[in-house]
Amino acid sequence: MSRIISTETPGRKRASIFKLIVSLMPAIRAEKVSAEARNDIIAFIVLSLEEVDKSVQDTLAPWEKRGYWSKADHFRMEWEWVGQVRESIIKEETPAGWQKWPEALVKVFVHLADIKQPRKKMGRFWEGSYMLYKKQK
Repeated sequence: MSRIISTETPGRKRASIFKLIVSLMPAIRAEKVSAEARNDIIAFIVLSLEEVDKSVQDTLAPWEKRGYWSKADHFRMEWEWVGQVRESIIKEETPAGWQKWPEALVKVFVHLADIKQPRKKMGRFWEGSYMLYKKQK
């Protein structure tokens, strides 16, 4: 059996995740969003930020293996906001989910301000994310 080689680098993975998060902006800005949809959207963002955090660790592993400690520390500090924002969003959750949009979402979109909104409509890809989030919790 041959090896499976992943061509997706951690940086590309982060970029594609961020594009998905940015594509959620119209849904977040909508005036009427059901509680279920809000929970799904926020859970999708939380799960996505977790994947971004993992990709940061995947980037750091080879650098630390080679002894590039200062480069790894600088990169880790640059991406520290991801874990902090994720934890802030999780703290605002109630037993019934998120009752309102977490204030930490503003920090996410501030960091993603340079990413352009995708032109294609992506559908409602976030549906079911809250149930997945609850299972992983």
